[in-house]
Amino acid sequence: MNNHCSYLSCIHHHLLLLPLLLLLCLSVIPLCYSQNGYYITQPTLTQITPLNSTAFTITWQFPNSSFDQSDLIRIYISIFAFYNGYNSTWDTTNYTFTTNKTITSLTKNYDFVNAFYLVCFSSNSTITNVTQFVALSTCQLTRTCTRSNSSVCPKASFITVLPTQISSNSFIITVYLLNSLPYTLTSTQVQLINTNTYGTQTGTTYNTTYIMQSFLFSNQQPKTTYTINTIVNYTIFTTAIAETYNFTLTTSRSSILVCTSDRFIFGASIFAILLMKVF
Repeated sequence: MNNHCSYLSCIHHHLLLLPLLLLLCLSVIPLCYSQNGYYITQPTLTQITPLNSTAFTITWQFPNSSFDQSDLIRIYISIFAFYNGYNSTWDTTNYTFTTNKTITSLTKNYDFVNAFYLVCFSSNSTITNVTQFVALSTCQLTRTCTRSNSSVCPKASFITVLPTQISSNSFIITVYLLNSLPYTLTSTQVQLINTNTYGTQTGTTYNTTYIMQSFLFSNQQPKTTYTINTIVNYTIFTTAIAETYNFTLTTSRSSILVCTSDRFIFGASIFAILLMKVF
């Protein structure tokens, strides 16, 4: 009996120690986490803002100091400028600087109006006397404003997606891609969300401005609203970019229904005329 009580007492004492052991573990884990360098983070490219027809500002943000322990941050910015129509590309000088988290933007001005720019932002964050580091690289496309109205800054895209040839049971989605800019088209997918089907590419045509890809959706329902999702993948200066476009369209009424309706209206008109003559 005494041995049994001693055994229960021992278990009881061990159970009392469990909360203390758990608390000790929780206090040790963050310390190891920090010592292993996991509190090194990196600045993030937040936005590129066109200012007028030739200038734009690149803005980035540093993480909160309570999470980020890095004390040496190198930022690298490369800007590729190209202008539709001149079919030329200018690789500008790279900008490299070391910051203690006080520099958060860079404004650049160029000669060409309403031009495209690919901005590549890289960083390298380290802690003194710690071998680990975190590096980040991202690219973003921008375009400056028009000359006539500096407040009008078009969407920075090579691509336009429009519905064409809408009938009662079919429609065509046409993807327009500027053909004089330095990118390589990887793939184009046009999906009908309602039925989870993909359009059939019917051909590719060209003019002086665009490459045009057409995708056909047939056997659809009349007077029905469909949601179209288009994904265009392309590569520019070894940077892979995916652009997504979503919109809705509504098919027209069936030609049979239109014909029947017209006949009904015509018949009603004749009937009304006959009644007028009778009375």
